[in-house]
Amino acid sequence: MPCIQIDPRRQPYDVPSTIVAARRRADMPPSILTPEDLATARAVTDPQVSGDGTIRGAVVYDPAPAPGESPRSEIRMARGEEEARPVTTGPGVDLTPRISPTGRLLAFASDRGRQGLWRLYVTLLEGAESAAEPRGFDALPGVVEDIAWAGDESALLVCTADDGSHTGNARGGVRFVPEDEASAPWTVRRPATGWRRLYRVDLTSGTATQVSPDHVTVWEFAWAGHGPVAAVVSAEPGENGWYDARLALIDIEARTSRVVYTPAWQLQSPALSDDGRTVAFVEAPQSDRGLLAGDVAVLDLDTGSIVRPPHEADVTRLRWTRDGRLFWVGVASVTTACGFLRRAADAWLVEECWRGRATLGRAYQVTADCSRDGGTVVAVRQAHDQPPELQEFRAPSAHRAGTDHSPAAEWRPLTAVNARLAGRAPARETVHRWKADDGTEIEGLLLLPPDRPATALPLVVVAHGGPTNAVTSIFAQGAHRGDALLLAQAGCAVLLPNPRGSTGRGREFMAANIGDLGGGDLADIEAGVASLAAAGLADPGRVGIVGISYGGFMSAWAAVRSGAFAASVPISGLMNWLSFHNTSNVGRFDEIFLDGNPYDPSGPYLDRSPVMYVRGCRTPTLLLHGDLDLACPLSQAQEFYQGLAAAGCETELVTYKGAGHGMSERDHVVDVSRRIVGWFARHLELDVPHESCDLTYLS
Repeated sequence: MPCIQIDPRRQPYDVPSTIVAARRRADMPPSILTPEDLATARAVTDPQVSGDGTIRGAVVYDPAPAPGESPRSEIRMARGEEEARPVTTGPGVDLTPRISPTGRLLAFASDRGRQGLWRLYVTLLEGAESAAEPRGFDALPGVVEDIAWAGDESALLVCTADDGSHTGNARGGVRFVPEDEASAPWTVRRPATGWRRLYRVDLTSGTATQVSPDHVTVWEFAWAGHGPVAAVVSAEPGENGWYDARLALIDIEARTSRVVYTPAWQLQSPALSDDGRTVAFVEAPQSDRGLLAGDVAVLDLDTGSIVRPPHEADVTRLRWTRDGRLFWVGVASVTTACGFLRRAADAWLVEECWRGRATLGRAYQVTADCSRDGGTVVAVRQAHDQPPELQEFRAPSAHRAGTDHSPAAEWRPLTAVNARLAGRAPARETVHRWKADDGTEIEGLLLLPPDRPATALPLVVVAHGGPTNAVTSIFAQGAHRGDALLLAQAGCAVLLPNPRGSTGRGREFMAANIGDLGGGDLADIEAGVASLAAAGLADPGRVGIVGISYGGFMSAWAAVRSGAFAASVPISGLMNWLSFHNTSNVGRFDEIFLDGNPYDPSGPYLDRSPVMYVRGCRTPTLLLHGDLDLACPLSQAQEFYQGLAAAGCETELVTYKGAGHGMSERDHVVDVSRRIVGWFARHLELDVPHESCDLTYLS
C-alpha cells in the first residue's frame, strides 16, 4: 500500500525500457491517443473583441511545461479575415487582454518579471511602434486580476490582489507568493490580510492611485469608462469573504462605496449600463468563485427595483451593448448557449443566437464576449472531437424574440493551434437520461468506445467538481485532462453525470443538494449506473468512479458508502469535512452547502465525511493530490490514505510536488492519466494500449 511522491525533476513512472522504445516507434498507429498527445493541447482562454468587432483575440498557452520550464502564454489578435497572430511574445504568462475603445492599445497582465506575480503592461496594436516592447507600470502594487479602460483612453481601472493573496480554486488553489517570502526561512499568517483593491492608473504619468475604500475587497467590477463603478465586494479579504459578498457602487473620486443589493446567494459578472443607471448581474448558489451560473437580475439604481428575466439557461456572463441590450452566455442542460436580453415595454425578451452540444469556454467556465455594437460574438469553442480554438460569428441584425432556439450560427475559426488533435477523440458521445429514485430526470454525457458493441462494457463514472458545476462537451473530457477519452479508447463506457446540485437546470435543481451532500447526488449517480446495467450496456461488476475536487469527495464517498463501485480514484478531494473547514481556504463553502455547524458532533460534518467510514471499505482506492493545494489540502488525502491502509484496503497515495488544486506540469499531467487508466485497467479488467497507462498496475 505505497505512498508515492512525484518529484517533477525525476521520471514519474516506472515503465520498462522496451515499452518506452515501442511507444516511440515511428510506425505507431496514429489512431492511438496517448497521454503525451493530450499534454500537447494548448489552452485558449479569455476571448475579447473590440467595440466595433474588427479586432478579435484570446490568450493562447504553450503546452504543459516540462520540468524546469516555466508556463508561458501569448495574446493573439485577428483583424479582418486573417488568422489571429501573436501581439505579445515575451516570457511568462500573459493574461487578461483588454482592447482600448479605439482599438489602438492593448492592456494586459504578465508575470514576465517574476513567475506567478502578474503586473500591468500596455502595448500598441497598430502603427510602426506596435512591435516595440510593452510598457510596464511599476508603480501599481499587487497582482493584476482585471482591467478596464477609461472611455477617453487616458487611464485604466485595475483590480489587484495584494501579494500573498490566494488565487482562487479556478486558478489552481495556490497563493501569489511575494519575492521576499519566497526566500524567507518561514512564513507568517495573519487574519484580515490579502485585500483586493481598485486603482486608477494614469497612462501619461504612470501613477497609480487607489480608488476603492480601505477595508473593502473588490472581487469583480464593471465600469462604463466614466462615473462610478459597480462591484462585488466584501468586508472580509480572504476567499471565505466571497461567499457573503454584496453588490456596491464605488465612487472612485471620493473613495466611498454604497451597498445597493444584498443577495441571498453568491454574485458574479456585474455589468453597468452606459448611463450608469442600471446594473445587471448573475446570482445563484455557487461552490467556487469564478464558476457561477444562475439567474440574471437587472437593478434600477434610481428606484432600487429588480427585474429577473425568465431564462432557460443558467447564465455565466453579461455585457451591455450600445443599444441597451444585454449579451449573455450560459449553460442549458448539457449544452451551452448565448444571445441577448432586450427590454420591450415592461418585460425583457430572451433572444437566443446559438445553442449547441459544444462548450463556449472550458470545463465549468462558460464564457464569450460580444462587441459593443452587438454584431460580433467571440468564444473559445470546443467539443468532444474538436479541441479548443478561438472562433467568431456575426450576430443576426434582426433577433428573434421569445425563448425558441435560433438556427445554428456560422462559427468561423480564428486560430488553429490544436489542429493536430482535431478529429482524434477515440469515443462516441451521446446524451444519456435516466430517472432518479424520486422520479426526477437526470442526464449526463456518455462516451462509448467507437469500435466495440455497446454490450456489457466496463463502466467508469466521472463525478464533476463543484458541486455547483455541469458537464458539457469538451475535448479533453474527464476528471483530469482527457482521462475519459483514454478510458473509452481502452474499451470502457464513461458516464459523466449532472446529478442534482448541477447547473444548467435552474436554481431549484442546483440547490437541491444543499444540506444533503453525498445523499441525493450519490443516489442519482447510482441510478445512472443501474440504468446502463439494466439496458445491458454496462457490466455491473466492473464499475469504477473518478473525480476531482468535489468529484474527489464523491469518488471517496462512493468507495465507502456504495456497493456499486469496484475501484475509485479521488483527485484533489476532501475526506473530512471538519478538518477541511479548518485547513481549507474556503471553509465558508462547507458551512453553506452542508448547512450545519462544524462543531456539532451530531451534525453533518462527521456524518458526511468519507474518513469516518474507512474501516468497512474494501474498494481499491488510488489517491492523487498536489502538495500545495490550498482548497483541498494534502492532509485530506493523507487522512483517507492512512485510514484505508490501516483497515487493510488496497490503496495508494501519489503526491505531486509543486502542484496545487489539480496538476499542470507536463510530467504530472501525463502521470495522472497513466495512473488513472492503469488503476482501472487492473480492477475493471480493461484492454489498455500500453501507450495509455502505467504498466506497474498491470503487473
